[in-house]
Amino acid sequence: MEPKQEYLLLEGIKAGIILRVDTVFLESLPYIFSHWPYEVVSETTRETFATIERKQNGRYYFTSPYIDSDGSYRDSVNGICAIVAELAWQRLREDPSLLCIHGAGADFAGRLVVFPATRKAGKSTLSVAMAAAGIRMYTDDFLPVSVEDDGIIRGISSGVSPRLRLPLPDQIGEVARQFMAQRQHVSNKQYTYVKPLKTENASFGDALPLGAIVFLERKDGAKAEMAEISKAEALKTLIYQNFSRAGNAGDILAMLEFVASNLPLYLLRYDHAEPAIEVLKSEFSGWDSELPHYTPRAPLVNESEHGVRAFARYDEVSIGQFEHAADVQVVSTDGQRFLTGRNGQSIHYLNEGAALIWQILSEPTSVDEAVEILLAAFPEQAREQIEGDVLRCFTNFGKNGLLSKIESNMGQTPQNAEISVP
Repeated sequence: MEPKQEYLLLEGIKAGIILRVDTVFLESLPYIFSHWPYEVVSETTRETFATIERKQNGRYYFTSPYIDSDGSYRDSVNGICAIVAELAWQRLREDPSLLCIHGAGADFAGRLVVFPATRKAGKSTLSVAMAAAGIRMYTDDFLPVSVEDDGIIRGISSGVSPRLRLPLPDQIGEVARQFMAQRQHVSNKQYTYVKPLKTENASFGDALPLGAIVFLERKDGAKAEMAEISKAEALKTLIYQNFSRAGNAGDILAMLEFVASNLPLYLLRYDHAEPAIEVLKSEFSGWDSELPHYTPRAPLVNESEHGVRAFARYDEVSIGQFEHAADVQVVSTDGQRFLTGRNGQSIHYLNEGAALIWQILSEPTSVDEAVEILLAAFPEQAREQIEGDVLRCFTNFGKNGLLSKIESNMGQTPQNAEISVP
């Protein structure tokens, strides 16, 4: 018998999800959305943005006009994982003013400490261990961030139960194992969702000011200790772990640069979760500094309400002179640069070579001229290497609207062209 069609409606999300599933799937929902109010209804007037269906082969198929290919999942847990991920995107589609950081967030003395996701750093393991240690979790995976009217930047709880990859690592600690044994959970061979008690996890929509950013580095045998991290490295990671692609890149970069410049930044090296938590508790037992107040940037010329500006795109850059396009936003920190694309939806990190070429383009310059300038500055480098690097940079800059073509005086060499080498 084919499953009947129902609808999953979650608090704070305007559009729903079409369900054609079995009771196993429906019975899993309370374990995952433990702190996110929802209802399953047989009829609705709301729009929908996705469908999940269990077919006769026993697999679950997840479809949405926002994803390139349909997902096929062997059980309900993996199917719900797909829903959770797409819900994060849907929140941003419905409210582009939100920033969203891929990472965990925990309440320390009334402010959120954010742990951006990095590969195999133990973010989810540490999240469950923190919950077991009595620390109130706001998320273990994605953290929506908003700027309130008072200028305070706040992180918003997802209301989703923490998810752990199986088998459990030894580093999680005995306290967390006991915690999990005493809580309801739903699992498959790959993941387990642990359902916190009502007071152990923030509810959907709860918000706290951002207090600090802690990057995780888990290594076997490492002693738990905190170290400072540069603003440039922090900003680069925050940009990579941001997935607010519906928002304006200028707003995103400005806010992330503000966060990296005004919040404490740390790297936590550790092996086992319990000693790491003691270090965190000691460091964030209270807050001495006032909360920073962020002022959103003013819209640029010709910028629409969605941040998109009219811009010229150049696919052919080998002929003619170019210079910086107007209104490209540049953020420099610790000697490293980031640019926003004039499409309003891209952020570009400039490595050392690209930064030099961008500096050359502060005056009208052709590809050939830039090659000659760099060859003079770096005579030990092969011409073929420099030619390839320059053409790639010009091409990337041109396609992203970062350049303006000079329509007159073509072929003239920039006067007194110089570059500074770090």
